[in-house]
Amino acid sequence: MGIAIDTFGQYAGKAYEGQINDLSMADVTTAVASVAIPFARAVVSATVDKQGALPAAGAGFFLGISVRKPVGVSGNYMTGQVSDSGNTVGGYRLNEEVSLLSTGRIWVKTLAGATKGAQVYAVPLTGELTNAATAGNHLLPGCVFKTTAAAGELALVQVKSDVTTTIAA
Repeated sequence: MGIAIDTFGQYAGKAYEGQINDLSMADVTTAVASVAIPFARAVVSATVDKQGALPAAGAGFFLGISVRKPVGVSGNYMTGQVSDSGNTVGGYRLNEEVSLLSTGRIWVKTLAGATKGAQVYAVPLTGELTNAATAGNHLLPGCVFKTTAAAGELALVQVKSDVTTTIAA
């Protein structure tokens, strides 16, 4: 007789970082990564056309939030769950096509927590998202937290990057 493995919880987690909540109003676009881009980060236009980067010292147009990639080809992708081929976990590599949610709802891990209805800010250099309007953080117009979460927890963000927005670090 087989032995049951029961070392997992009864219920799955609510989501993964960078997971699209639903496709009812999702608009997913792509850009080529000019740097390594983790899942669920704000992405801005890079200096080269059709490339995306994390918010850095220069100005860039907000393109969207990087979407989690559940599968890849030939063992060289980053899944966000385990280390694969020595790559950093949970993101896109340099020169890889990055899926970006420019309109819709996506799960993100917040730095300072989130309050339902609060505005979303991007942290320079990392692209991490927060509700903290501290000096240096960049407001993402049209983006709002749809759920409440403590610092480091998952929160649902409504993204609307169809308005031309320049953010600079």
